[in-house]
Amino acid sequence: MTHRSASDVIVPSSPTRRVLIVVSAFNPAMVADMQRARMLSWELPKLGWEVEVLTPRAREVRQDVVEPQPAEFFPTDTRVHQVGSIAAGLFAALGSRSHSWRTLWTMRQRGDELIRSNRFDLVFFTTTTFIYFSLGPRWRRKFAIPYVIDFHDPWVRDDAVALRPRNWKRPLIERLSIHMERASVVDATGLVAVSPRYIETLRRRYGVWNPLWLARNRHAVIPFGALGTDLAEAAKTAKCDRQRSADELAIHYVGVGGAIMSRSFALICRALALLRAQGNPLIDRVRIRLFGTTYNWKPGDAKPLQLAAQEAGVGDLVTEIPERVSYRRSLELLLESDGALILGVDDSGYMPSKLFAYALSGRPLLASLRKDSPAFARFQDSPDLGNAVWFDQHGDMPLTDALAVVNKFLQQAANRQSFDRNEMLKPFLAPAMAGRHAELFNACLERGNS
Repeated sequence: MTHRSASDVIVPSSPTRRVLIVVSAFNPAMVADMQRARMLSWELPKLGWEVEVLTPRAREVRQDVVEPQPAEFFPTDTRVHQVGSIAAGLFAALGSRSHSWRTLWTMRQRGDELIRSNRFDLVFFTTTTFIYFSLGPRWRRKFAIPYVIDFHDPWVRDDAVALRPRNWKRPLIERLSIHMERASVVDATGLVAVSPRYIETLRRRYGVWNPLWLARNRHAVIPFGALGTDLAEAAKTAKCDRQRSADELAIHYVGVGGAIMSRSFALICRALALLRAQGNPLIDRVRIRLFGTTYNWKPGDAKPLQLAAQEAGVGDLVTEIPERVSYRRSLELLLESDGALILGVDDSGYMPSKLFAYALSGRPLLASLRKDSPAFARFQDSPDLGNAVWFDQHGDMPLTDALAVVNKFLQQAANRQSFDRNEMLKPFLAPAMAGRHAELFNACLERGNS
């Protein structure tokens, strides 16, 4: 669809339009897959769309994601409808640790009540708790309300059925997911994805049904945006006068680690090792700290990223702290660093959720990404975004080339460089992203489109 700035979006005249946003968690919980909803709840009302949120209660989700100081990160005037769960003991006995299945029925019941009130024009599902998408077809049939679904990640991978099952539930859930995805996607009025690869995959699978979202103005690739006020709030509590050696180069990463990130991090470590072998004077000043890398980590469990550094011969430069940190603390750590890392996975569609927030901080960036991913393309198209090394299905970036990229990043960190990327990032900040959502939502309400 044609890109427009938020100011170009036509705001509907009275009455104001209303959207019910369905998420897996909300205030005071703070998880990655609700960031889109949180930012839209700030920005959509400025564009003529009132926002209400349907979500499980905070006590239903992992308690380590409940933010200790959430107030400044959420708008106070957003109506939030929270639900509990049913048969929690039964699901626990079946080995289900996620809140998704045990809250599906209560999300359905509360959603029925809200939509029956006739105060909503559209439902927007933005979550990686994909089974909530299955409520869309029901609500469209029962209440004739259009719905839009948002793919942050793939729901069903092409090789899902062929994967070796880890337990009796795995093949059952995978086959059920295939059927649920088809029903949800085929009936959807609109579709959003963070990567063009995800839309291409869904078009290939379900285009034969000619779903409404295939229309040019009812699907869009919209990556995760950034909200400048988040960084401003974190700056109030960040210790930017870092109490550490003046010679230390603090390089920080916050986010998922484990085996899926080992390949991207190992490439950086090998480049660091080669720089050290060549006598680069910056290397021994480097201190890479990796936070929040493993959910439910316990002392004695493996630290895959730390191991990758040790195998490359730079283990003394790297510290992995697997326990989760709060959202506020993750931004503080970014602001307290001399440079930040962005790690990718071996998936051509992967788009890091933190990319534009990290860029907005002004810190030097070093990313390790799959070469054919949309994230790597951003670095290629906008060199001021930061530095990036790559890997693909055939191998890694030549080590001498990767060395040059990593060395440039270290020079920037050593010089305490700060980059003003505000103008470049305008299309990827929360106001512009909300404008694109409003444009798509409006298109979904055009006569005959729902």
